[in-house]
Parts: sequence; C-alpha cells; structure tokens
Amino acid sequence: MKKRFLVLSFLLFIICSFNLSAENFQQKANKVEDFIPKGWKSIIVKKGDLNKDKIDDVVLLIQKNDPKNFRKAESGYMYIPIENANFNPIIMLVLLKDKDSQYNLVAKNEKGFFPSEGKAHEEVLETIPDSDSITIKNNTLRIYTYFEAIRGGSSSTYIFRYQNNKFELIGLEITEGGTYGDDMEFNTYSLNFSTKKLIKTKETSKLGSDEKSKIDKKEKTININQNYILENMTERTASEIFDKYIYKNSSIFLT
Repeated sequence: MKKRFLVLSFLLFIICSFNLSAENFQQKANKVEDFIPKGWKSIIVKKGDLNKDKIDDVVLLIQKNDPKNFRKAESGYMYIPIENANFNPIIMLVLLKDKDSQYNLVAKNEKGFFPSEGKAHEEVLETIPDSDSITIKNNTLRIYTYFEAIRGGSSSTYIFRYQNNKFELIGLEITEGGTYGDDMEFNTYSLNFSTKKLIKTKETSKLGSDEKSKIDKKEKTININQNYILENMTERTASEIFDKYIYKNSSIFLT
C-alpha cells in the first residue's frame, strides 16, 4: 500500500511539474493581445482568411522575453560566435476569427519549429529571415526558412491548409546549392502531399557568363504515407521528410 502511494505521488509530481513548465493559452478571446502570456512578446503578426469564411484570421509568432536566456552562442558551422544570442523559445499561434468577432485558438506550435537565434546558430538550422517569411495566400499558411552558408545555402517553403480541423502540410519546397569553382548549381525539390508528386528542378550556370542558366526538370509520382500537421512540426521535420521521400527516391531522377 505504501509503495503504491509513493508511485502515485511521484506520478503526480511529474504531471504537476510538466504543467508548470508549459504555457497556458486562452482558447478564445476578443483581442489578439489576450493570447500573449506574461513575459512573452509578439514578433510577427499576419492577417488573412485561412478557412474560406471571408473573415481575416491571425497568425501570431511570439517569443519569450527572459533576459536569462541570452548568452554566447558557439558556432556550429564556420561563423564566429554570437556574444549575446537570444535563446528564448518561439511559439506560433493560429487564431481563427468567427462571425462574433472572437478569436479562437485552433493550432499552436511549441515544438521548436521556429528555433531561436542562438539555437539556430549552434545547431546550423534554417530560420525565418524576416516578417515577410510568413504569409497567408489563397487560404493557405506559407512559411519560408533559410540558411546561408559561405558559398551557398538552403531554404524551405512550407504550405499548410486548414482541413480536417487542423493545419495539414500540403506542400514543401526545398532548395539547396551554391557555387563550385566557376559553376553554380541549385536543386529544388517540390513535394505535393495532395497529388503525391515530386518535382526536381536543377539549375546550372557559369559565374560571370551571359549565357542563360540550364534548367532540367523531372517529375515522378511517389508513395507518401504520412500526414504532417503544424502542431507537430519541429526544426528537424524538413530533414526527415527530405530523407524519407526525396533522398530515398533520388535514383528516379537519374534515368
């Protein structure tokens, strides 16, 4: 009996500790500001219709504002360290506005999909370059991330659509490449989760040349057996998708 009590007490402690570490967000409010917890700040606000009701909804990117989370960020690549980097976590909230002018929290991402400045610098991750990297177009949420290397870089564009009461990933475009001697080469992989189509576009050119770039495009239908939703995305999801659906199917573009 005593052993069972100790086990239950330990489990209760774990649950309580978890709840204390998580932020509690309102589910409904009249103002966007009401969704921002104390000690956090808004860094990006975007408006647009996400659920085809002709009412502007809101995508809100917020970041914790804790001075203790500023420290030196060591370089995970070839850049110099950042002396006072921001390691505060970033969360995305998606608010749908109803006909009564109330905002409803329908989705949030607090799993590291948007890495902080410090974490991105140390772990060599793509980040959002500016406020224009989040857009609402054709009732879809679009997110652009980018990583700049010395002689190249990579970028990812995510397209989410509100369906089945959640924001599902319906498109992903990954571009990578750079300069190799006098040659420039960029490969873009466009993955459509609705049509199961994978398109590879290879663009090559010569540095300092007036000749037009050579563009080679190939398209294949592939087997996509997993759904991705906004709430479960992490900073590593794009790499996982690349390995699962693009890298493993790279041989189809050699024919």
